Amino acid sequence: FQAMAQEALSGEVSFSVLYTPFEKEDKADKIKEANKTFAEKHPDYVQHIFTDPHGIHLLPEKAEAHPGQQYLLTLGFRDKEIGKTVEKFVTQNLPVFPG
Repeated sequence: FQAMAQEALSGEVSFSVLYTPFEKEDKADKIKEANKTFAEKHPDYVQHIFTDPHGIHLLPEKAEAHPGQQYLLTLGFRDKEIGKTVEKFVTQNLPVFPG
């Protein structure tokens, strides 16, 4: 029963996340490397892979991290359309309203 419940829960997850340590290297090369690493580690989530090119992220609070270490955030999706939609919202330029 436990195995069936775990399988059902894992089947509902539509994306996975990978944090890749980032140093002051060439960001474009690091993004390609992060995408490749993600595909190797999470083969079920490769319909759409997206590494956030804008921000350098910190690990979530509960994760063990080195102080000051920055990370690239890579998301992989089981559904290509969901992945494209998330990427569109993350990368679009939002209007700035003065005042």
